[in-house]
Amino acid sequence: MELSGKRVVVVGLALTGVALARFLARRGARVTVTDGKPAEALAARVAMLDGVDVTWELGGHRLASFTEADLIVLSPGVPMLPELRAARAAGVEVIAEIELAYRFLDPGVRLIAITGTNGKSTTTALTGALCAASDRPSFCGGNLGNMPLIDAVDHPANVPGGLIVAEVAAFMLEHCSTFRPKVGVLTNITEDHLDRFGTMEVYAEMKGRVWDQQQPDDVAIANAADPWVVREAGDVRAALCWFDSRPGATPDRGAALSADRRELVLRGVPGAAAEERYPVDDLVIVGNHNMENAMAAYMAARAVGVSIEAIRAGARSYRPLPHRMERVGDRDDVLYYDDSKGTNVASVAASVRGFPRPLVLIAGGVDKGGSYAPMLEALDGVCKGLVLIGAAAPLIRAAAAAHGVTYPVLDAADMHDAVGQATALCVAGDAVVLSPACASYDMFDNFGHRGRVFRDAVSAVGARRLDT
Repeated sequence: MELSGKRVVVVGLALTGVALARFLARRGARVTVTDGKPAEALAARVAMLDGVDVTWELGGHRLASFTEADLIVLSPGVPMLPELRAARAAGVEVIAEIELAYRFLDPGVRLIAITGTNGKSTTTALTGALCAASDRPSFCGGNLGNMPLIDAVDHPANVPGGLIVAEVAAFMLEHCSTFRPKVGVLTNITEDHLDRFGTMEVYAEMKGRVWDQQQPDDVAIANAADPWVVREAGDVRAALCWFDSRPGATPDRGAALSADRRELVLRGVPGAAAEERYPVDDLVIVGNHNMENAMAAYMAARAVGVSIEAIRAGARSYRPLPHRMERVGDRDDVLYYDDSKGTNVASVAASVRGFPRPLVLIAGGVDKGGSYAPMLEALDGVCKGLVLIGAAAPLIRAAAAAHGVTYPVLDAADMHDAVGQATALCVAGDAVVLSPACASYDMFDNFGHRGRVFRDAVSAVGARRLDT
């Protein structure tokens, strides 16, 4: 793809926009960077491009720049602006950053693309760790927040046989036309981003696009227990592998848990033996949802030729992403888990279902709409108490009463109070889990800030920190 002299508009000046501008300028494109935010709000990002030959259009968008462009490249999350519609009507190609990156990847690269409503970041990071333990060059990034996929183009992994692992979002897949991963993973599809896509059908279709360009010699990995994923997998052309954490599941081609739930069992996966077994104890991540993430990651890695030995080594070295069911403290065998990234009900339900210890859950924040019933159902049989924080506390309390819970439901003034009350409900062998099912901005700057305050509170009750 020739970029020299082309008029290319980059829409959105976040981390990906900065990387795109650098990439395009290095290849001789005439780059315009536009963002609806004013220049003063973007000063730090603008400074990152000091010395890079770009034209700035900040604080709004100039229609002529869009309609007269040769190519428009979108940062993740950019909505379908009127200017973009006008550009398409004028015949201008509008693509996602991952589509541009894909066009510059070596044809011999083994690209693994991972999407889903929940679990995609953990699955991506774990898959990246498995690939990094191999003897082949590897890259792990995309929507993960560390390196956008465009950075993979000039990475040592962009060679025949190199391993590139990318988290991709529905916003990205919406604007792809040739993006073809060797392995495409869809972890699950639950209600999210309906403000953007309107209906679950449209949202699910966007997620399913991870498989759209695949061919029979590629591999599609899908969640057998998710009806929306099953629906999207109905017409894939690639070799379809299922993962299924339900008791008794034995997919002919895919992954499941052994009867004693101590092993991940792979059967019939392309590139692997007829049956392979991996000890769950290799992993520090816990919960049924993380077993699903691990099944997907193991299958993806085996499908691109990562050895059994490398997978086990990578699994043992892997540490959870911050604030994603991360074990952060221990006080007399009461363990503390930071799952501050659990910002919706489906994510929390997946985290606590099948949890290996009795737990006290700290939940609450800014309500995101919908029912708390799936979370409360997942807590049945494992929850010893519920400690509520934030604006959504009355809503969760009412939902718990309607569900008929018999364990204590307590209100806390702040995070330190919540951790103290939760600890008081625990005995040796129990766990305190922060998994809020809500947004954070009533009490905190973001989910990361919430998680850090939780960790401080864990230290304040005398727990030994495990994350330092």
